[in-house]
Amino acid sequence: MSKHIIFIHGRGTKPKKSVKEKLVKKCLVAGLNKINADVARGVDENKIKTTIVYYGDILNRILVNADPQLKKSLVEIDGQWYEPDDRYDENLDKLLSRSSFTMEDYHKLLGDEKDTRVLDDVARIVSPVMSLFGLSKTIIPKLLPDLGAYLYSRNIGEGSAIRERLQTPLKQALIDGDDIAIVSHSMGCMIAYDVLWKFSRMSEYRELHDKKISLWLTLGSPLGEPAVQESLYDSNEPQDGKYPSNIRQWQNISATDDFVAHDGSIVDDFNEMIRSKLIDKIEDIKPRIYNFWVGSEGSNPHKLYGYLSHPDVAEKIIKWIQG
Repeated sequence: MSKHIIFIHGRGTKPKKSVKEKLVKKCLVAGLNKINADVARGVDENKIKTTIVYYGDILNRILVNADPQLKKSLVEIDGQWYEPDDRYDENLDKLLSRSSFTMEDYHKLLGDEKDTRVLDDVARIVSPVMSLFGLSKTIIPKLLPDLGAYLYSRNIGEGSAIRERLQTPLKQALIDGDDIAIVSHSMGCMIAYDVLWKFSRMSEYRELHDKKISLWLTLGSPLGEPAVQESLYDSNEPQDGKYPSNIRQWQNISATDDFVAHDGSIVDDFNEMIRSKLIDKIEDIKPRIYNFWVGSEGSNPHKLYGYLSHPDVAEKIIKWIQG
């Protein structure tokens, strides 16, 4: 049975596909190398299959249509807009040269760099308060057009197109009998949840109902937030139709100050999956890690690259590979 890691990124503008794949692979290998050089080499040399699910072109199109001013920071290629290829190079080199990830290191980083933690717009909308007052469906599309397009165009348009980017490779991997780990970040966690639910519950995917992934690793996930849970694919299903049933183990990692993962715990929200024996184990990894990404906007404890290059994330991936 071949090991197969499937990654799916989060929201926001993205570089073109080949660049995004290179950045994700570089961060993953760097993180793995901090723990086990042999495993890192195996991933780098494609001895362990990795698939990077990309939907950045869809996100970029949505975001540029909502705010044409974004074009000033993007480049046009064949009528589509992307982040410049070298946008992250300098900051990534600094991140990947880091060898210590302690609380003291993190506080020093915040003292040295612009601290933008409290400015995270997602923190203001995917919260229990916003959900309580029923404002999310109005505000999300305005503040975060890409997230709004996914959440509120469920069966047509962008939502369907985005899910298809994961559905196609995941379906083939399940049919091939691969031992699969899905590693998802941010909005990618919502997409993965929806696709896993569809594959395990909908009659059109009956051929996949008895096929499971062995690990789902969520990074910076918003799935603990009520406003997000109310918008998942199974939110209106009866109790006996809720939750995916094709995950053996779910591990959730959140970074300190990551306001997208404002509620960093998913065990309390999805424990019914364990009680109903739909899953073997759900685990929130404690304590929270520290995300050391610093970009042009300042520190960003939600950034995928900071998660993927962290040794605690690498440790979970290595344990799965060697298990």
